Amino acid sequence: MRLSTRTAATVSVAASLVGLVGVSPSASASASGSSEGTYCSVVVERVKPGEKVSRVKSRTCSDDRTTAATMTSSARTLLITWYQHAGYGGGMTHVYGDYGPCDRSGYVLDAGMSRYMISSFETYNSCDGQMASLNNDPNPVYYYGYATEYVGDRANDNIGHIKVWDAL
Repeated sequence: MRLSTRTAATVSVAASLVGLVGVSPSASASASGSSEGTYCSVVVERVKPGEKVSRVKSRTCSDDRTTAATMTSSARTLLITWYQHAGYGGGMTHVYGDYGPCDRSGYVLDAGMSRYMISSFETYNSCDGQMASLNNDPNPVYYYGYATEYVGDRANDNIGHIKVWDAL
């Protein structure tokens, strides 16, 4: 009986930790706005000197796909939309740049709470180069063009950061 009590306690602690990791946003994703919902809109700045990723200015989410698409001001520039499933399906996150379209420097996006659920993405506004940094692999994956229907087995549900830039 003692072993099962210890096992139950261990499982309980592990479940609590998994729960905390699953719901706590990363530091860069904790900007204003609700961070819950299946469909999200995020506004980011360009990477500032001395920083590794673009700062998140706002993040709002909804369970309604149409609401998410209209949550961000038209004055901002749509950079990328990443999707939970291959073929552009499931939950999605629209990421907008607060400083215009991609240029050679681009934006570096922290996948934040979506880091374990990106399977496809589309880019816009001169963001035709993409580099995905993986959570458990030091070798990034590069993509070019404006649509990636499937990120590949190595990157699927394993993207920590995505850099988007004008590759032409």
